[in-house]
Amino acid sequence: MGEIPWRLAVLIVALIVTGCLTGAGIYEQLVLDTAWPHKPSIVRPVEGGANRKLFWVPANIAAVVTLLLALLASWCVASARYATLVAVGLFAVVDLVTVAYFGPAVLRVEKSFPPPSDPSSLAWVRRSRWRTVLSLGVSAALV
Repeated sequence: MGEIPWRLAVLIVALIVTGCLTGAGIYEQLVLDTAWPHKPSIVRPVEGGANRKLFWVPANIAAVVTLLLALLASWCVASARYATLVAVGLFAVVDLVTVAYFGPAVLRVEKSFPPPSDPSSLAWVRRSRWRTVLSLGVSAALV
C-alpha cells in the first residue's frame, strides 16, 4: 500500500470512529436523555438501567488512538495537519469537559438516587447537547 492511501485510510478510520461516537451521542440525547431525568433508574445499572461506561470508555479510547494516528498520518500535509489538529482539539475539549463534569454528574445520579425531574439532571441534559455540537465539529474537521 502506498503512502497516500495508507494516510487516507487512517483518516477515514478516525472519521468512522468519531462519527460512531457522534451517532451514539445523538442516540443518547434522543432516547436516554429525554427520559432519564424523569426516570433516573434508566441510567442506574444496579436497577437494570443502561451502563453507559461499557460503551463510552472503550469507544473514547478507540477515538483517542485513531485521532492520534490520524494526526501522525496527516502531519506532512499542512492543510490536513491543521484540520486534524482542530479535530483533536475539539475532541480533547469534549473529553475534558466530560471527565470533569458530565461523567461525575452521571455517576452521582447512579449512586445518589435523586428525585425524578431533579433540576440538576435537567441542566445536565441541556448542557450535554453542546458535546454533540462539538462532536459534529470533530467529524467536519476530519472530512
